[in-house]
Amino acid sequence: MMEKARAESILRSALELSKSDEIEVCLGGGSYSLTRFANNTIHQNVSEKRNQLSVRSVFGKKSGKAVTNKLDPEGVLSAVRQSETAAAAQPEIPELLPMPGPQQYPVVDAFSPETASLPPGFRAEAVARAVRLCKKNGLQAAGYFSSGYGSLGGYGEVSPLAMANSRGLSAYHSGTEASFSITAMGEGSSGWGQETSWLVSNIDVEKVASVAVEKALLSSKPRQLEPGKYKVILEPAAVAELMAYMAWVGFGALQLQEGRSFMAGKVGQKVFGENISIYDDVYHDLLRGRPFDSEGMPRKRVTIAEKGVLKGPVYDRITASKDQKESTGHGLPVPNTSGPEASSVVLEGFQPVTPEELVKRTDRAILVTRFWYVNVVDPMKVVLTGMTRDGTFLVENGKIACGIRNFRFNQSVIELLSNVEAMSTPVRTGGCVVPGLLVRDFNFSSGTEF
Repeated sequence: MMEKARAESILRSALELSKSDEIEVCLGGGSYSLTRFANNTIHQNVSEKRNQLSVRSVFGKKSGKAVTNKLDPEGVLSAVRQSETAAAAQPEIPELLPMPGPQQYPVVDAFSPETASLPPGFRAEAVARAVRLCKKNGLQAAGYFSSGYGSLGGYGEVSPLAMANSRGLSAYHSGTEASFSITAMGEGSSGWGQETSWLVSNIDVEKVASVAVEKALLSSKPRQLEPGKYKVILEPAAVAELMAYMAWVGFGALQLQEGRSFMAGKVGQKVFGENISIYDDVYHDLLRGRPFDSEGMPRKRVTIAEKGVLKGPVYDRITASKDQKESTGHGLPVPNTSGPEASSVVLEGFQPVTPEELVKRTDRAILVTRFWYVNVVDPMKVVLTGMTRDGTFLVENGKIACGIRNFRFNQSVIELLSNVEAMSTPVRTGGCVVPGLLVRDFNFSSGTEF
């Protein structure tokens, strides 16, 4: 892995080569390994180790960037000079701010040597145990087991592992992550389960696979119900999908300042039920993310809504300056047109119950495992559409009665969060920490043939 001393040495060498007014250097990367399986067979085992240096040079109000994976002296020098050439050729950015100075960051314990060094044989054996369970029940298994360290993502994206600038800012953080996901498929039915953690020992492969198998078996020969408004039990994965889209279209200060967020004109007002509180909290024990953003600012725990009342958005440096506020540490790489991003959403409420209790307390409801093909219909009302997937069930008299065919939904998340009757204990899923929800009047707009 890229140790802190090595990272700081590379960043320092880039700073010393600069001829610009200001320079910002970011080092990212690490290791990402993936074991993928389908049709009860491992068909892909890959591992990537990669580091990337990003250099941003500034002359006045002009900013230019260069990126390289060559970290030797010649590669670093080339990146610095290319960034300076790019900056000189750019138009001025009127709102460009001076780079920030030194910052203080909380220490986040998110590195596990066991997770970082996980061998492929470990992942393969875990997959084998899950596949055996599926085969025993006449099902086909597909999914993946991934592990890694640093800031190299599963689709090749690289975020800062360490960064520094010419004003004295210096930051470093390295974490680990492991994730196991499985879909169990039968004839006309499927079930799904997933767990993600910075500690691989927190992932119970047999438990996750058993959930997927049970859902696939219970949803066989699904009945068809008419579309309409139903009471629903949304499992955490389904809730996370909705919350991630809500955060994307509405939790950032830029959307609010431009009048295209559902928060516009409503900060300080009660818009959700009193049992709903929403935060962006990278320090949550289940998330343990990087304590600084892509501008080098400390990430703060931000209250988006408390007991149903909107408190405000997340900020980067530019949007904060417009509102005479401080950055909350949610900035993306500068410059960008997206504004700040809430990427560590936590949904909490009062008096959580067990997932089983959510089912037991309903006379009739539809249980949804997760959603897919989700899209935004109306960002101002946070109306989303999508389909149910991998386990949709009719609940009657406090028990799962049968599997049902999937539905397409068309639903305002604002209305949904005003209609929550009960919730389970929050868990990590889909990059969020969210509970399962018991919700009334959820709108299923049409049915499907499967």
